[in-house]
Amino acid sequence: MSASPSSDRELAGIYFDGRSSKGRPATVRLENSQLHLRFAEGDYLFDSKDLRLGMRVGSAGCYLHLPRGAVFESADHDALARLANAAGTKGSRGWLQRLEASYRLIAISAVVVILCVVGGLVYGVPWLSRQIAERVPVALESRLGTESLAALDGLWLAPSALPPEKQRLVHEAFAPYLARLAEDHPAHRLQVLLRASEDLGANALALPGGTMVFTDELIQLAENDCELVSIMAHEAGHIVHRDTLRGIVQSSLALWLVMSMTGDLSAASDLTTSVPAVLANLGYSRNMESEADDFALEFMLANQVSPVCFANIMQRLDGNAEQGGGEPDGLSGFLSTHPPTPQRIQRFLNQTAAAEG
Repeated sequence: MSASPSSDRELAGIYFDGRSSKGRPATVRLENSQLHLRFAEGDYLFDSKDLRLGMRVGSAGCYLHLPRGAVFESADHDALARLANAAGTKGSRGWLQRLEASYRLIAISAVVVILCVVGGLVYGVPWLSRQIAERVPVALESRLGTESLAALDGLWLAPSALPPEKQRLVHEAFAPYLARLAEDHPAHRLQVLLRASEDLGANALALPGGTMVFTDELIQLAENDCELVSIMAHEAGHIVHRDTLRGIVQSSLALWLVMSMTGDLSAASDLTTSVPAVLANLGYSRNMESEADDFALEFMLANQVSPVCFANIMQRLDGNAEQGGGEPDGLSGFLSTHPPTPQRIQRFLNQTAAAEG
């Protein structure tokens, strides 16, 4: 509404009494430093200390807040602001209004928000997830591992089909190294279980709490005990670093961060909004694999196990992958949760050459 022609300090608008949603046509006018409100059913006088000018949002009307929840609304924001200022009222126009009206500040704010989100995903979420995982009781983690193994046994894993004598020899090969790991990391009850799995093929899994699962196919692929010990050292690194818990926490935090930007829980099922969280978490998995490689390398060197053993079995595993369709490239390579296999192999070969030199 525009100001009334009768006075430059009188303004027409709509009055809401704060008790009902029905508005009444009304006018406000400044009289002796007081605001005089008139409408068909009556009129009121308000002191300036009882008034507050609301902030305008976009092209919406502007509100003058009155006592007892009442409001006077006008479409002429500038006229209402002049009248309120003349009465000496406090308003929320200020810097918030300037922010809302400045495209430059809006653009800067958007860039800052994007940088904060990216920084949170890349640095904040991994750090926070590690802090949370390290404070979870090991007993709870072990229970999670037991439940995970039961689920895997009913889904992908079956009892080992290796001959009993072969199974005994494998466990004997692991025993001294498991004992050394137990001395260094007594909080985790490390053990190796053998399982058959056509779905997983030659593989090893680290479950929360201390259980490592080796498939029959991986045992058969290894040419010697040294190669199996090197894989065990890598999987032990995942357990000691509590990577499964970290992964669970990171997935939850990354998804929560994305959903907090959308303001809608249904965003979790929206591919467009969930892809950033998924990609970020895959990156964390690659970091965890690198940390597990660090752990394995340190353990092998400390226990006189040649790093070439890890390189050899990784080359063989890589060869099996190529026979099954080749090393992933392009987007599929980016989505791999492991660092590129050739880089991992070269690192262990370089360490072997350094140790021999």
